[in-house]
Amino acid sequence: MKNNILILVALLNLPNLAMAKDEPSLLLEGSLSSLIALKENFTIEYSDQVSDGCLPQPSRMKDKMEIVLRQNGFSISQEESLFPNRIKIIALGFATSTSSCAVHLDAELVFWGSVVVPYAQTVPSGPNTFAPITFQIGSIILTGNKNGMQERIEKQVKEFGEILYLSISRAKDDVKEKFPQILDYKAKLDAEKIIK
Repeated sequence: MKNNILILVALLNLPNLAMAKDEPSLLLEGSLSSLIALKENFTIEYSDQVSDGCLPQPSRMKDKMEIVLRQNGFSISQEESLFPNRIKIIALGFATSTSSCAVHLDAELVFWGSVVVPYAQTVPSGPNTFAPITFQIGSIILTGNKNGMQERIEKQVKEFGEILYLSISRAKDDVKEKFPQILDYKAKLDAEKIIK
C-alpha cells in the first residue's frame, strides 16, 4: 500500500516535469488512458440483480474476469486497500417469457485520483482531494434463451476482461511514448521494493 501511495504522489508531481516546451502535457494530452496505464492490481466485485433463473451462478462472472486478468499478468487482491482499483460487474435482468431472458451487463473500473477542488476553502491540506474516477469497460444488453444465458454472460465478462487488458496495454504504450519519465519512476520504485 505504501508503494501505491508513492506512485500516486509521483503521478501528481509528474505533470510539472512534462510541461517543457517540446514535450506533451500529461494534463492536456494524457487523457483517461494515462491514468490506467500503471494499473496492475485489482479487486473484483459483482452485483447480481438478475431474477427468474436467468443467471443461476452469478459468482462465475467474477471468476471469468479474474481468469482473464491473471492470464494477462495482472494480480487480484482479496483484501481491501486504501485506494483500490475496483472492477465492478453489474448484471440486471429478468425473464421475458418462460424460456427467454433479457440481461443488461455492465463492467467498469473505479480507481482514485487526486482532483483539484475549485474555490476550495474547506479542504485543510490545499485545493486537492481524492475522488473516484470511473473507466467504462463495456456495457451490453443480452437477450435470448434462458438455458444459454449463463454461458453468454460469462463469455461477455471474459470479453470485458480482454477489453480492459487491451486498454491498459495501449495506455502503457502511449505513456511510454509521450511520458517515459512516469515509467522510469515506476521502475525505480519497483526496484526499490525488490531490494527491501
